[in-house]
Amino acid sequence: MQATDPETTESAGIAEYPIQNIPPSLRSVPQWVCWRSVDRDGRPTKEPIDPHSGRLAKTNDSSTWSDFDTAWRHFHSSPGTSGIGFVFTADDPFAGVDIDDCLDEAGNYIWGGDIISSFDTYVEVSPSGTGVKVFLKGFKPSFAQCRKDGFGPLMVGKVEVYDKGRFFTVTGQRLSDSPTDVQDCQGSLEDLCEQLWPQNHGDTSSQPSDSNSAFDDCLASLLKLKISDHSDGSHRLFVSCCRCVEHDLSDDDAMRCIRQYAGVRPFPKDWTDTQIAKRLRDAEKICKRGEASNGDYENGNRSEDPKFTPQIRPVGELLSDFPVLRDPIIDGLLRVGETMNVIAPPKLGKSWLVLDLAMAVATGRDWLDAYPTHQGNVLLLDNELHAETSSDRIPRVAWARDIPVESLNQSMFIDNLRGRLPDINSLRSYFDTFKPGFFKLIILDAFYRFMPKDTDENSNGNVTDLYNTLDRYASELQCSFVLVHHASKGNQSAKSVTDVGAGAGSQSRATDTHLVLRHHQEPGCVVVDAAVRSWPPIEPRCLRWSFPAWHTDDLLEPKDLKSEHRGKTRSTGSKSEKKKLAKEEWTAEMFAERFVCQEPQRMTTVRSRAGDAMGSQRKAKELQQEAVDLGLIHLWKSGANQPVRLATVKQPSDEDDF
Repeated sequence: MQATDPETTESAGIAEYPIQNIPPSLRSVPQWVCWRSVDRDGRPTKEPIDPHSGRLAKTNDSSTWSDFDTAWRHFHSSPGTSGIGFVFTADDPFAGVDIDDCLDEAGNYIWGGDIISSFDTYVEVSPSGTGVKVFLKGFKPSFAQCRKDGFGPLMVGKVEVYDKGRFFTVTGQRLSDSPTDVQDCQGSLEDLCEQLWPQNHGDTSSQPSDSNSAFDDCLASLLKLKISDHSDGSHRLFVSCCRCVEHDLSDDDAMRCIRQYAGVRPFPKDWTDTQIAKRLRDAEKICKRGEASNGDYENGNRSEDPKFTPQIRPVGELLSDFPVLRDPIIDGLLRVGETMNVIAPPKLGKSWLVLDLAMAVATGRDWLDAYPTHQGNVLLLDNELHAETSSDRIPRVAWARDIPVESLNQSMFIDNLRGRLPDINSLRSYFDTFKPGFFKLIILDAFYRFMPKDTDENSNGNVTDLYNTLDRYASELQCSFVLVHHASKGNQSAKSVTDVGAGAGSQSRATDTHLVLRHHQEPGCVVVDAAVRSWPPIEPRCLRWSFPAWHTDDLLEPKDLKSEHRGKTRSTGSKSEKKKLAKEEWTAEMFAERFVCQEPQRMTTVRSRAGDAMGSQRKAKELQQEAVDLGLIHLWKSGANQPVRLATVKQPSDEDDF
């Protein structure tokens, strides 16, 4: 074996990069990134780079890829970039096989020559010079894993197989005896996967396809689909493949069934057999084969237990594949694919609060004047309010937030489900009609109304199952869920954040964000706090109700939670001390002189000291406001989620983060 240019290095220079060898079929697809070699924990790894911005790219985000020419220009103009790479996706016909540590320094096979010779397609040497990459047209069988180790005389070689969600470096160092372009090698790929991950094949004999009643049943179920095509019809195709798997059709029968269905309801684009086969493999990962034989299938009660496949990977690969956190939806609270609970006592305005949240995300505005959002489509599934009530409330909240109602027409959607009583499991067929990624956020109000019949909200097992189902929906729909739920009975002020909420304790631990509202001592006010998983801890904030919305009130002390036990208040000092303090005439000037200095201090700390001295937190708050109005003290603010501070001097205008 000999490569066209054996002088391959880890960071090939422009002059040594034979781009004329890169296959035309790959160059024509806009799925290119750059890459750089970095050390991570003492081991070299390759980071994908967005050719447009120079920041890290993502193999699941096409906005961070480019066409070939753009990637090449970025590589040419960026000395810190090591090369270019190609991203495999579920929508293209390409796949790749990566064979590591199979070549010696002279470019001869140490092992793996038999694997390479079985593929009649474009093959090139990897950047390290010791590995080989095979580019082909085909799809991985459903049983195939991604990686297998332990090859070669030193047992350090490995074989990796991918057809989506991965990028391959591209060097152009073509093996001299390989074709110049990518070829269809589906059979060779299946043989390799069977060799790497052997399957136990049982008796595969069956009746002829034409006599299989499952075919007719499946075709009938496809013709009943009511799914609108948003673009190329890919989602409708995927749902069709799911039905074929659930009716246990072979690939040949499934393709024939889908072709007949398309003859009646054509797709916006023509799908090749290879593309349909890839969708069938994806469908097998989340659908139960043969489930249509279940008597409850036609009633929408399909099993929610997807096939479980281990996805064990080395830590280095994990760090390489996921170099950054998921994209945010609400800064400080929620990311794409996560779930968030919103917990509050009854009749505290939860429905108004989530309307405000839906509008904030739909328009990209800050929620509660404190949490920046990232604009996206929002769906509110309201299981409590009638449509007439929602129609009355939405304009009121929009007016309070100065949002033109017409600006919500294309980004905020609502379905009033009251009376139809769907549960979490029956929503599967409902969500099948959605295009993945169309909705950024889906709100379920109220969550208890979506619980299946006979579900016990106090059972950790039942609640965990519900959140597992929601996690699958979030993954399939590429969105996040917000669940509105009620607080437990009793004194909420004495509980930790994760203990607020009715039902099993797993409710707060199965979600990514557990946001709670609790009564403040001040009438008409609440304290909002949250336990978060993928963000730094947040500062609790106080909200004041001003119909029809909640507004941030930074002058209140978040620690002053209202106790539900009447007549029981905290004792601060002896009775004689309290009487003495109560008699003292406090003024705004005294407040500023005794408790505030030039050095900014947290407002909550200042007011707590003043309240203890005066024997009244409310008196301290009133004098603080008066001192601010008189210009005796000044508020220092440093951005959302940061505590307000007090000082006797003004905050410099050019200081953004003190």
